[in-house]
Amino acid sequence: MKQAVERTLPEAGLIAVDGDELRLGAAVAAFPAVVVEGLSRGHHLLPSPRTDVQAGEEPASGAPSYEVPSDAEPADEMSDGYVMRSAIATLETARRPVPRGELPMLMDPAVRAAVERALLPCGRQLLQTGDGNWVTGFCDPLADALVAEGVGTLAAVDRAVLALVLLHTVAIPRAQGRHRHSRWTGEAHTVTLAELASNRRISKAAMRPALRRLRAAGMVAETTTGRYLPGPALDRMSEARSNLLWEDLILVGRPDGQLAAAIRRRRGLDVPAPRGELTDESTETDLR
Repeated sequence: MKQAVERTLPEAGLIAVDGDELRLGAAVAAFPAVVVEGLSRGHHLLPSPRTDVQAGEEPASGAPSYEVPSDAEPADEMSDGYVMRSAIATLETARRPVPRGELPMLMDPAVRAAVERALLPCGRQLLQTGDGNWVTGFCDPLADALVAEGVGTLAAVDRAVLALVLLHTVAIPRAQGRHRHSRWTGEAHTVTLAELASNRRISKAAMRPALRRLRAAGMVAETTTGRYLPGPALDRMSEARSNLLWEDLILVGRPDGQLAAAIRRRRGLDVPAPRGELTDESTETDLR
């Protein structure tokens, strides 16, 4: 049960954990009407939040039990609104891009347009990966606003560790001809903590918690053998964001090159000065 509450159910989007409180996750919105009806009918069988409730007494807290009439008409599971909500709930809660075969409704231009219209007020957009799979992500203007406010951004040491992971698993293999596309995921190039720690500006003591935070954010994934690779959250970036990240890797990997100089001129950046070791207390300016 502990593993289900702490990992399995939250990753599936069925529950959301907020400290000591649990609530239903976004994936519940995609339940078919027949499932919701069945759960409602069995609600009264759940144990009461209080163990001292007398027989026939209404619990002091929690929702009262009730039964759905057997002649109640189920919701139209093929309605446009239901299809749209199901697609959005699936996309928003999926850990990785959803194969297009699992969301055939998005092949319908009308449904796809309705999904895009529903996502836009939330600052989200529908994206299709290079291999045709579907995913959602933040719109670039909203992402810029969040970064400006410092909301949802990574700490300096986390960004540095993420850059090291991408250098070892994407940039270097691509330079060697082993990574032949522009996607961040999809290739099995991995890196160990020992290899990452060869960069002496970041200690292992700072890397371990940074990797845990990156894994929680979906920026980094870990295999069963303790090797790291890019995480599924990177697939949620727009093409423009992905290009900016490629440029950042150029600035990190070869800061003295002509291409890096051109990128700095276009962005109005100065040549970075050498810095000391990065720690969890490092600030944003430590990476500039």
